[in-house]
Amino acid sequence: METALIFNGHTHETIADLDDVTMANLQVMYADGLVGNRAVLELLAVLTNGVFNYMRPANSPTYKLANILGRAYDYLYPPLTPEEQKEAVNQSLLAFMSQAPDFPKDKFEVKNG
Repeated sequence: METALIFNGHTHETIADLDDVTMANLQVMYADGLVGNRAVLELLAVLTNGVFNYMRPANSPTYKLANILGRAYDYLYPPLTPEEQKEAVNQSLLAFMSQAPDFPKDKFEVKNG
């Protein structure tokens, strides 16, 4: 593990400064193959998802990235908090609504009192 950290730009001093919890998390991620392989895993999952959705029958449900990644999905993409979910929905709605011609953006501004 120390060799991998040094290879990725750490020094013996920066490694010594890591707390035990962070080091344990890094060791688990390294052992799981997610350190250095995350981009490969994400790319293969997206490509597999696209191929499966292309080949599926028209009346069957679409595959989601979570179906392809399985247990690794929450590991790679931690669930959003309720506040983050609400903000994401608001941003999506604003992006959708702002596509309309002459959309009044002041309807989405927060008004005080």
